[in-house]
Amino acid sequence: INAAGPFAPAIASLLAVELPVYSVLQQKIAVQDLLGVIPRDAPFTIFMGAQYLDWSDEEREILRSDAGSRKLLRQFPGGLHIKPEGGQDSTWIKLGWAINRVREQPRWEPQGTAEFPELVLRGAAKLAPGLAQYHHRLPKPVVHYAGYYTKTEENLPLIGPMAVGGAYMVGALSGFGTMASCAAGELVAAWAAGGELPDYARPLSLARYNDPAIMAAIKESRVDGEL
Repeated sequence: INAAGPFAPAIASLLAVELPVYSVLQQKIAVQDLLGVIPRDAPFTIFMGAQYLDWSDEEREILRSDAGSRKLLRQFPGGLHIKPEGGQDSTWIKLGWAINRVREQPRWEPQGTAEFPELVLRGAAKLAPGLAQYHHRLPKPVVHYAGYYTKTEENLPLIGPMAVGGAYMVGALSGFGTMASCAAGELVAAWAAGGELPDYARPLSLARYNDPAIMAAIKESRVDGEL
């Protein structure tokens, strides 16, 4: 069973199988909310609205003057999420935002970008304005980590046979892996063990690419579930 995440294509290539997936680097940070802006009992909260970041006039002029920085003036997608981390006595929160769209070859220990902590903080301040108090002065340390969203063009997972007898895969769960991982594991186990398969097994397998009706239905839905 190939469950190698962003390295699933490399594993599949050992069997001369090409997988229709690609990887995009995404980032999160964890910081201490020393001002108590986010209540400790706040739920995992997702801001679905697209937004432009709030820059000062001076910042906007500086960003506009540099070709590499102009992208920070664009509209950013929805999906920013905020989550208290730890118990009632903790001060930590996590902020995540899947804003990158650039495909790349995965590396073992990818590094986050220097501007991301400030970007995600500014975005989160649209949902929780009190977080704006941390602009340019995030409490240290800032735990900044990065990893890959590995996905198909339609952003549905690939779970099932891998075109070689006895080989199966479960992957491309980008943006919803935590939520779907248990069900995905159960489904690939059913495939491998010859168990009873649910109606959605074929649409989530490589076989969907040979079924025009399934692909047409997927194209019409366009609900990708990514966070």
